[in-house]
Amino acid sequence: MKKYLILIVALIFVACEPTPKALQVGADECQYCRMMITEPEFASQALNVQGRSFFFDSIECLAAWEQTSTAPENVHSLWVPDFMNPTDWVLATEASFLHSTTLRSPMGLYLSGYKRHQDAVDHQHEFQGMLMQWDEVRELVREEWSLENTQL
Repeated sequence: MKKYLILIVALIFVACEPTPKALQVGADECQYCRMMITEPEFASQALNVQGRSFFFDSIECLAAWEQTSTAPENVHSLWVPDFMNPTDWVLATEASFLHSTTLRSPMGLYLSGYKRHQDAVDHQHEFQGMLMQWDEVRELVREEWSLENTQL
């Protein structure tokens, strides 16, 4: 009986964990720049500790929002779509990124995210550019957009 109680409690905790929501292309707008989200392969989202989703039209807007957030303790997780399958969300800290000036993202910092590192490498061969991890993306956005109130 005790084994079943432990299993039930574990399932409750897993069920309460915030998870990414489905993006409504053409209806959701960017939390940072207020543009309508029309390219799901470049979008991103943040979840707060209550499970609410905040959508972004680009990875760079997510990184800027995170670094200028007035309540960083309320951020649960940051997610980017797999460029190869935009309905598949990946934790930003676990994704691989490509910064390529031949693969334009909505806000012009040329960032795309990938679940599999090999997919990022393959796209690098096709589109050139530099492979990055989340901390490098954050630094690029901070420098390029001259963010002052950073959480780095």
